[in-house]
Amino acid sequence: MKNRAFTLMEILVALAIVGLIAAGSMIAVGSLNDERDLRAPLNELRIMAKKSWARSMEEQRAWQIKLLPDRFVLEPKQPIHADDLKLFKDVDEQMKRGNGIDSYVIDPSIKMEVRHFGETEWHVARPDAWVFEHSGLCEPINIRFISAFATITVSFDPLTAAVASEEFLHANER
Repeated sequence: MKNRAFTLMEILVALAIVGLIAAGSMIAVGSLNDERDLRAPLNELRIMAKKSWARSMEEQRAWQIKLLPDRFVLEPKQPIHADDLKLFKDVDEQMKRGNGIDSYVIDPSIKMEVRHFGETEWHVARPDAWVFEHSGLCEPINIRFISAFATITVSFDPLTAAVASEEFLHANER
């Protein structure tokens, strides 16, 4: 009986196949991380929109999300004085809902663009305000988050402050 071993060529082919599979999976994992990083500010904005919508009706006062080039901030529409800020913190603590004034800083590699109702062109937030009236209505607004790898565009419903439509495009599809 003759012993048979793998030839050098068979070993090299097997290693090349394993290398291709590993490289493909690394690219796929990297793509998932890019999408996750791009969705992070969108998810925070969704949460803030729901908070603002609920608080505006609950407190019968207008709330807004201030959209700035590098972040967005949930706050009452009226100017906040030191006494008001203390009152908000005390009430929020009493109701166990945390401080109502929230802020989210956008990763510097992601750009946020805004298109208000009636506008045809997108623009970088300059700052803009997305207002939630005490009736529960808010402006229908479109927000776009752009990275080097992909773009997410969302439209928010003026009645529910929920995402009405969402479009995700990879950079090569733009």
